[in-house]
Amino acid sequence: MATPSNIHLAKRFWRYARPDAMWLWLGLAAVPLGTLAGLAQPWLLKEAIDGPITQGLAQGAGPEFTRALTELSVLFVGAAFVEFVLRGGQLFALQRVGYRALQRLRRAIYQHVMHQGLGFFDKRARGSLLSRSTNDVEAIGEILGFGIVGVVGDVVSIVSIVGTMLYFDARLTAISLIVAPIVVGIVNFFRRQLRKYSVDIRVSMAEATGHFSEALSGHEIVQLHGREAQTVTEYKRLNYSYLRAYHRANWYDASLYAIMDGVSGLSIALLIWYGSGRYVEGELTLGLLFAFIQYIQRLFVPVRELSGKVATIERAMASLSRIFGLMDVDERHVEGGHAPETVRGAITMSNLSFRYRDDGPEVLSDISLRIAPGEVVALVGPTGSGKSTIGKLIGRMYAAPDSTVLIDGVPVEQWQRAALHRAVGVVQQDVTLFSGTIRDNVTLGRAGIDDSRVHHALAQAQLADKVSKLGGLDAELDEGGANLSTGERQLLSIARVLATNPPIIVLDEATASIDSLTEQAVQKALEAVFTGRSVLVVAHRLSTIRKASHIVVLQAGRIVERGDHESLMAAEGAYAHLVREGQLRASAA
Repeated sequence: MATPSNIHLAKRFWRYARPDAMWLWLGLAAVPLGTLAGLAQPWLLKEAIDGPITQGLAQGAGPEFTRALTELSVLFVGAAFVEFVLRGGQLFALQRVGYRALQRLRRAIYQHVMHQGLGFFDKRARGSLLSRSTNDVEAIGEILGFGIVGVVGDVVSIVSIVGTMLYFDARLTAISLIVAPIVVGIVNFFRRQLRKYSVDIRVSMAEATGHFSEALSGHEIVQLHGREAQTVTEYKRLNYSYLRAYHRANWYDASLYAIMDGVSGLSIALLIWYGSGRYVEGELTLGLLFAFIQYIQRLFVPVRELSGKVATIERAMASLSRIFGLMDVDERHVEGGHAPETVRGAITMSNLSFRYRDDGPEVLSDISLRIAPGEVVALVGPTGSGKSTIGKLIGRMYAAPDSTVLIDGVPVEQWQRAALHRAVGVVQQDVTLFSGTIRDNVTLGRAGIDDSRVHHALAQAQLADKVSKLGGLDAELDEGGANLSTGERQLLSIARVLATNPPIIVLDEATASIDSLTEQAVQKALEAVFTGRSVLVVAHRLSTIRKASHIVVLQAGRIVERGDHESLMAAEGAYAHLVREGQLRASAA
């Protein structure tokens, strides 16, 4: 895919700045006015040198000399003050536009990512996604902080100064700008190099951020297996990759700045050489020559600054390219409009085959299964047989082939996303808790869950006493729920589902991390909770499996047996083998 042009990227970014267009026009309106105030200052110096100063040297200082010089001095100070005010005003206005646009872009990135299907996250490292919304956006912030203001102002200043110089003396202007083709060639070459290395910087930064994020998330595993040194070594390698790319970009940036200083000095030297000869011949005044030197110095300031901003601009454009590249990937599940007021809870799977990637292995093959309203079905089988995948497809965490998974006779892809989430509650083995109160972690911000429902859910999950000891619903949880035991964290995730009272519940190894004493309490609570609900249980504990009205045995993604515990044990098949081999445990240790 071709790299998008800077103009194309800027047009896409404009949608985020458009709501503050008024401030943008105000800021841009101040640019030419400020430039005019700046152009007036060398002209006033010219008038002072060719007027009162020259006359004063020739005729001596008098009242007229003092008055004229005072007037020009006041005008000079006034022009400088106006330039200062207008530059400050345009800086405020344009930065307001820029940073409000960044806020909208951050929100758009977050919203886009959070609405993607799980397959999107399976293919991308968390650190890389984090880098898009932090490092890349910050790179854009650099140019919005001073780049846009500088670029617009610099371009206007360059055009205005050159126009003014041409107005005063075209030949002197031509000599001054004889080095212009060299400047254009240098800037164009360095711009291409900086763009390339700016992309390398962002890619290497994302890799380093991703590694650091993974190491932090898995710090217990790193320490338990003594991999601290290897992890640091790998991070050092990724960091050096980033450093090398940054050094190359910095070398081109610094070289460009130094070369522009040299070209500026060469231009002034040519001006003095040519202008002094014409001054001696009486073809121009000393004030005009001095004004031209001032204009050349003022001209190369924006030229030098503009060239110095090339690195920042290219980094920002490289970041915009990466951000829009992410936002162009849309793996959201298309949702339908089905949103029934009541859900019976009938689940049907018909000839379901599924693979996580188009080029990946088949995880499920020709699965046909029916769960009647109020029925409890247990899925058992060895690791990797596809049990958890079935639960994920019911809740549409992954998209099953069309019309292969149905709830109440309606394919899940035709359901509204919110309606499906209200109908299906999922409790997973791996629990994620967030920093905040217990109330926040149970309700997750969902509307309609008052404190009485939260207390009832916690009581059903056998957590009422623990919550009371912690200080009630307003008790703060540490990061990841560190002030709860593993079993208590699992019970809290069960309370989340119970608080919404869904007609369908998927328990994916939900009791795997609960000790035997806690298991007895939660099993008693679940007996009442399961009444009138359709429940799919993925379990390895016989205490949970025996409560199922129907047991389905999977192997290598296929259903190989069905029945209740007694009939399957009598059949001496795959289920009986799992029990005798200890893969289906009687209870917690």
